[in-house]
Amino acid sequence: MRVLAVAPAAFRTSAFSYFQNETVDAYVPMVEAVKAAFVDAHGKQAGDPVRGVQAVISAMNAPVPPHRIVLGNSGYDAVVAMHENALAELRANEKLSRSADF
Repeated sequence: MRVLAVAPAAFRTSAFSYFQNETVDAYVPMVEAVKAAFVDAHGKQAGDPVRGVQAVISAMNAPVPPHRIVLGNSGYDAVVAMHENALAELRANEKLSRSADF
């Protein structure tokens, strides 16, 4: 069995519409803020759903399929920055990390 984790950036879909009927009072303010951001971005998302699906299919059919892919420029840039920051933090603490061994 193979698994592919897909992390999409913003795609031109109606994803925001699924938040319209939130009924948990504690979540309403957060959901309202998310809805407002989605509504504001609606139709302006850089991601093309058709190209996104094509990328997923290409990844799944690759000779050596990846375990994860990030779709879209903004998503890719965010994930690369996150991993670069994590790697920089690890390297900055290498001496401390290695000091735990005999």
